Amino acid sequence: MRSKEALALNILIIGNGFDLAHGLPTKYEHFLKYVDAFKRFKDICKQESVKADWETANEEDKDFILHFANLYDKKPQIYKEIENLISNNVWIDYFWKIYKSRGIAGKDGWIDFESEISRIIQTLDKARLTILEEINRGQKLGKMTYQQSNILSPLWGKPGTSCDSMKFDENAVGYKKTRFLTDLNRLTRCLEIYLSNYVEEITPKVKLPDIDGLTIHCVLSFNYTHTYQRFYDANKNPKIRYDYIHGETKAGSDVDNCNLILGIDEYLEGYAKDRDNEFIQFKKFYQRIYKKTGCKYIDWMNSMAQMPSGYGRNGDAIHNVYIIGHSLDITDKDILSSLINMESTKTTIFYHSQTTLGNQISNLVKVLGEDRLIAKVHGANASIVLQKQQEAIPIEH
Repeated sequence: MRSKEALALNILIIGNGFDLAHGLPTKYEHFLKYVDAFKRFKDICKQESVKADWETANEEDKDFILHFANLYDKKPQIYKEIENLISNNVWIDYFWKIYKSRGIAGKDGWIDFESEISRIIQTLDKARLTILEEINRGQKLGKMTYQQSNILSPLWGKPGTSCDSMKFDENAVGYKKTRFLTDLNRLTRCLEIYLSNYVEEITPKVKLPDIDGLTIHCVLSFNYTHTYQRFYDANKNPKIRYDYIHGETKAGSDVDNCNLILGIDEYLEGYAKDRDNEFIQFKKFYQRIYKKTGCKYIDWMNSMAQMPSGYGRNGDAIHNVYIIGHSLDITDKDILSSLINMESTKTTIFYHSQTTLGNQISNLVKVLGEDRLIAKVHGANASIVLQKQQEAIPIEH
């Protein structure tokens, strides 16, 4: 019989906080700044006035100018692709307006693409039903409600146009859905270019000691980037398995085969969830199937469950799950709860600050339920450990 050590599986789960802890600009607001910089500096590359503009730019813009000039010179096809992807893109324009308005209001630049997309798509779905209801009552055209119009107007047409004053035929929402989906795919591909050609060209100056010393067999990443592979598995250990649940950046992609998942959670319930698929292409579960990102973590769980009898009894843990840089948000409940609730498994959750800890505990209640969480964090055989992250360690290159 093989030893416990040989049978044990150590799984590392990482979220965007993992990349941020390495100083990588992977927030949505960072991407928006990149797009804005491209719009501001694209012409200077064509006019060959890079040096003059660089000398008068601030530090952040200097970095962008050098990057875009290099892209224009070495990867002209990528440069041209960015230009095409961001041109008249309703989502990019909409997100930038929100980002700027938050800054004017004195708020931080935080923006959640998926939450905003969900709000728009759910409203568009309701507007479709509202318009059809009026048409089915004998009207030639239908109107949205004032609330629906207020939410959709910024994406619908010309600035200042209110959908509340407009009437639509039964195909109007379908036309907009097609445009929104096309531009979402363009946005997603542009995000991939940003991550692969800009972010992944950055070499982190620190490492996380909590992770650096661990023996990891499987990495479940909610990120698109390869940060763990690049800096903790530089020798490409064939025994480490990876699952990029939301897709991963790849060289040679285009708008048609980009496999990044950028969508929304299911918002319908009951009968409608299985029958109404008008906006299914925007949903993450559909995108995972369509883009074939897979669910390798299920195979890992199956191997964890197939323990010989006598192992993992009396409350002793055999397997380990380590979670770092993940908010434990309820949108990932199915995946997180499945792994945390595995038999003979100890889960260590690293937190960055007391504020982060509070948010993670709150989210764990939603993921596991209050009673189960209490049972797992207390007692001699506690299977969930909340551990403060150590300070990142500077590394020499």
